[in-house]
Amino acid sequence: MTQAADRIKLPLQYDAQRMLDELSKDMAKPFLYYSVVMLTVPPDMSAHTGASRAPSKDIGDLSDIPYIKSIIEEFRAHTVVTLTRLLRLEAGAEVKEHTDPTLGLDVPDSVVRLTIPITPTDDVDFVLNGEPVQMQPGECWYMKLNDPHSVLHHGTTQRVNLTIDVVPNDWVLEQLGVAA
Repeated sequence: MTQAADRIKLPLQYDAQRMLDELSKDMAKPFLYYSVVMLTVPPDMSAHTGASRAPSKDIGDLSDIPYIKSIIEEFRAHTVVTLTRLLRLEAGAEVKEHTDPTLGLDVPDSVVRLTIPITPTDDVDFVLNGEPVQMQPGECWYMKLNDPHSVLHHGTTQRVNLTIDVVPNDWVLEQLGVAA
């Protein structure tokens, strides 16, 4: 496989407003700092270390979020989806610089995390390797998260992303423009 860039915008686009409309009733639930809503999980979550390559199972039927479920199913039609989550970051919160050792194309037997911002991102600085990643709602991004990254949210409303962890098979690599 050729070396991939540390950030790649996939040629996929989703309706962020439609996703936000599905989530609006849950967005008002209180949370502190960072909130994770699990949508799908590995079959044995107790053994999940961030690098499970096992197909995930839905938490519930996800019928109250049909559009988001359809996005998950779209990925499942092409690759193994190992974990999906909604990540909410409180206004004014910061995720300190860190690395996720199992989330990079250059890691043997890894999975990769794809990120789809749902809410506007103008007040959010996602920094990867010291450089900002300019993501817009509805776009789908791969980032080499085994490299240093951080998030600073200097806005006044919560930020919400859909993350989809997938096995990087030929279809995923094609979307990324990376030769196998």
